[in-house]
Amino acid sequence: MVKLALSSRRLKLLVFILFRTVFVRLSRFPACGATARRLVAVILALAVCIPERAEAALSFCNRTAGPIEAAVGYRADDTDQSTATDNWVSEGWWRIEPGQCARVYGDALTQRFYFYYAHALTQTSKNTPPTVWSGKYMFCTDDKAFRINGDSDCPSHNYQSTGFHELDIGANTRDYTLDFKDTANR
Repeated sequence: MVKLALSSRRLKLLVFILFRTVFVRLSRFPACGATARRLVAVILALAVCIPERAEAALSFCNRTAGPIEAAVGYRADDTDQSTATDNWVSEGWWRIEPGQCARVYGDALTQRFYFYYAHALTQTSKNTPPTVWSGKYMFCTDDKAFRINGDSDCPSHNYQSTGFHELDIGANTRDYTLDFKDTANR
């Protein structure tokens, strides 16, 4: 079976084109013209009512004065409970410029808790180190772009063990944006 993924805008356009074509062809027959116009008008009105599909995502936004690099950690949706200890995933690095956002998790948000780590790439002032957003939950990270399955024994796999901060997005949240701010703006 082939799945066809259409945005609601494309679906509306497709419905419009399809029924416009039917309308033009049926209107050539005088006996069907009025009925065809009414039918097409009703169907087009219904097509306009097709709701926009909400895009579920976890996004990180940089509200600081300099660029940051960020990583995300989460429990993978794994129906095989025999691998329950290995279904933690960490992914990074997203370089996010000031005022920009990055979609770091684009699937449906099915968990209540996600985890993040980020660090500023520049100092906010001469006498302070770059800002780091971290926590006590350990995930594996790498120096280059990564997607790592599992969160244990990182050094034996040539990864670093990095403390991530817990993010409670609440129950039944479909879309969430985390803003990283300068220390003075937190």
